[in-house]
Amino acid sequence: MRRVPTRKRARTGTRRTTTKGNGPAELLELIEISHRVGSDPDLVQGGGGNTSVKSKDGKTIFLKASGTALGEMTVDRGWAELELAAARGLLQDKRLAELLADEREAEVLRLLEATVKRPRGARPSVESSLHAILGRVVIHTHPVGLNAFLCSRFSRKRFSKLIGDTAGAPVYVPYVDPGYTLGARLASEIEEYLARYGKLPAVVLLENHGLFVSADNAARCLRIHHAVTEIGKTWIGGRVVNPREAKLVVEQGTGAKLNGKAVSLAELRGALLRGGCAPVLVRRDDSVTASEFIAKKSSVSAARQGAFTPDQIVYCRTHPLVLDGDSQNSWTKTVAAYRQRYGLDPRVVLRLSARGSVIPNGAYYAAPDLSQLQVVSEVYRSAMTTILRNGAGGGPRFLNRDQARFIESWEVEKFRATLLAGASRQRTGCIGLVTGAASGLGKAIATGLVEAGATVLALDVDRASLETISSELPRGRYLPCTANVTDEDSVASAFRALEASTGGIDFLVNAAGIAPSFPLVEFPLDSWKRSLDINLTGYFLCAREAARVLLRQGAGGSIINLTSKSGLEASKENSAYNATKAGEIHLMRGWALELGKAGIRVNCVAPGNVFKGSRIWNDKYIRACAKKKGIRPKDVIPHYTSLTALNKEIEPEDVVAAVLYLVSEEARRVTGQTLVVDGGQVMVR
Repeated sequence: MRRVPTRKRARTGTRRTTTKGNGPAELLELIEISHRVGSDPDLVQGGGGNTSVKSKDGKTIFLKASGTALGEMTVDRGWAELELAAARGLLQDKRLAELLADEREAEVLRLLEATVKRPRGARPSVESSLHAILGRVVIHTHPVGLNAFLCSRFSRKRFSKLIGDTAGAPVYVPYVDPGYTLGARLASEIEEYLARYGKLPAVVLLENHGLFVSADNAARCLRIHHAVTEIGKTWIGGRVVNPREAKLVVEQGTGAKLNGKAVSLAELRGALLRGGCAPVLVRRDDSVTASEFIAKKSSVSAARQGAFTPDQIVYCRTHPLVLDGDSQNSWTKTVAAYRQRYGLDPRVVLRLSARGSVIPNGAYYAAPDLSQLQVVSEVYRSAMTTILRNGAGGGPRFLNRDQARFIESWEVEKFRATLLAGASRQRTGCIGLVTGAASGLGKAIATGLVEAGATVLALDVDRASLETISSELPRGRYLPCTANVTDEDSVASAFRALEASTGGIDFLVNAAGIAPSFPLVEFPLDSWKRSLDINLTGYFLCAREAARVLLRQGAGGSIINLTSKSGLEASKENSAYNATKAGEIHLMRGWALELGKAGIRVNCVAPGNVFKGSRIWNDKYIRACAKKKGIRPKDVIPHYTSLTALNKEIEPEDVVAAVLYLVSEEARRVTGQTLVVDGGQVMVR
């Protein structure tokens, strides 16, 4: 399987970088500092952090827009320009202080959006007002090492000694709720600092949150930021995030391994599903940090106490799910109890007390897609580091219940609502494998499922086409896999890769197929055998592997054979196609009977003639059909369309809609059936 492209890791010293594109000087400065800090997981986890640059005339401020990763900002997207005086003035608005928290934060966001000058529709960060009251260039990050200190019990007493006079006396802000409350508190601290020192602070330490650094230019701001974050790394004994381990999900084909052997994840994913969780992807954290963490009982006990930072609550939940022992029934009950207690699905699973289980001890992450899995992994590794490395600070200091509840009821809900509103997808979190995904109906089905929110392992022998399609779709949801459906080892390897990369499977769509057309007396034996290999053996091998994973998962699932109307009503000079398509239907019926008690539904979709994007309906095949029907090649498509009751050409989207229905909850009682999508050409009897 391919390696997903990743951002090049940027250095965080003072070396200048080249910013491509045209735009205001302030915007180019913003992009430069954003790229410099935004690609280092020691500084920024899960796309967090923020940057800003004020215009030279002091009228506007350019800053990272909400929902954008620092390392991916360009002159075309990822930023917002705000009216500086208006953004700064929000902190002096006495009316806001009198509102209830939820009402206040919604009003602050509305007012901030009203300050946006460009681009239209850009959403400013909730921290915009904090940036507005600091120096001209601002960098806000969540450095792993420094945060381990800021989340320790003695940080208030020792911060001055640790940071020293790196860039003047630092400001230390005890933890307050993020948003307007934090902005108002920081404004008060800065007012006192100005009265004492006659200048703005260069370094602001936010307890249980992160770091703000500001200066009059980008180069100086980067130097100060680098110096302070290096102090944090030294405090915890060196760099924690190994760049080679930083990307949890980039190597799709390797997946989770333990002692060189692939780790089975279907049982764990099944426990989450059976416990009532929405469909998710699951991955194991193979980092050194996770191994050290899970090996210490004291670390896991500490993790049960709560969270350290707002980001940890937003992305990882306040509490991890802890699974003890090897009983999958007990796992299911534990998952259900977690959901009942916290009202949320877990994002972090700590596996303990494994005795020969296929799911070994370790830290596991669960999220609706690979990009969110990456976020969870980065943020929770920082939390694990905080627990492991802050002994010198007197041990960890967790957010208290009220502090955590504020984040849970405000930021988490907004985050979840944004995800849902931005996609409204029906298959988010679901995992599937589609064969023949490089062309024709296989391609249409795979891309349709991706657009519906699913993560799809797209399997085909045509690697080049798979790569092209992948580059055109949302990153991390269409996973190209070069494999041969007629080869037992190749199919098994593809399913192992899928499970290791995503945790399991919800559906299989068998769509690979060929349709050689010859009169019976001229039919070549090799074409006959090749048709049986691809259209029958390929379906069998993929269904067998899918069933094995689904049964281990124990949470139902769906298998769909893409057959044809020719499987119901034979066509001339199509011996192999007629036989294999009828065989696919009968295989489906037997599998439906066999797997039904496990909640696994098996159905067929039988399309009529779909011409658009088809490799079967190539020029050679159309000429053969024209000869068979005694018509001109240009009349072949109109002729077949005229045979339908609707007199309409069948589009790939029509078949995709049928597949989406059969893999959905709406079809939960449909199995052993053939759904014919042919415009009424063949009536099922």
